[in-house]
Amino acid sequence: MLDLTALTFLPQEQLSLASAHERQEMHRYRRLALSFLPNAPHISRLMVALGKESEQRLDALRCVAEQLDLSACVAPIDAKEKMSLTTAQQHFFIIDDVMAGEVLEKALEAAQHAWYFAGRLLETNATPELHGPFLAFVDQKYAECRILSECLEQWEPNSQRAQTTPAHHWAKVAWLTLASHSQPSMVAPTRR
Repeated sequence: MLDLTALTFLPQEQLSLASAHERQEMHRYRRLALSFLPNAPHISRLMVALGKESEQRLDALRCVAEQLDLSACVAPIDAKEKMSLTTAQQHFFIIDDVMAGEVLEKALEAAQHAWYFAGRLLETNATPELHGPFLAFVDQKYAECRILSECLEQWEPNSQRAQTTPAHHWAKVAWLTLASHSQPSMVAPTRR
């Protein structure tokens, strides 16, 4: 097993990694918001809110970067980028319950990855000014996982796919449900 506590990154590396990842998260949630808009506006609104949280995390990173005189590491979000939905993946609309369940499952997996990533940023951090924001990121990503897990649980009984869902998915949902009853750890769980 690799001991990540021995690894540290320079603050500019961490700021660049964190801002690039959060920017991807922001765009992903915006695409999801549009995808769900025609058939599930309540989920679309949830994705909009999660995208706005990503934007707020980028603002927090920008403030810390300015304090450290590393503002070049976190580029501001301009108006054009706020409206842009360009991506390597084609945009599509959710057309049925089965597709919605699959997309929500992928969104949960991406949120779990983001939680893991935030935990590793915190774990490898050696800059005191970044500790607070990274700790907040871990807590916020944990909350995202819980919210998306609950959303998926509520969605699946309404679809035919509830009977065909693989066992590994239910194990993930059960783990998140159990984790929601305890305090969020400072570090995200290790990946398999």
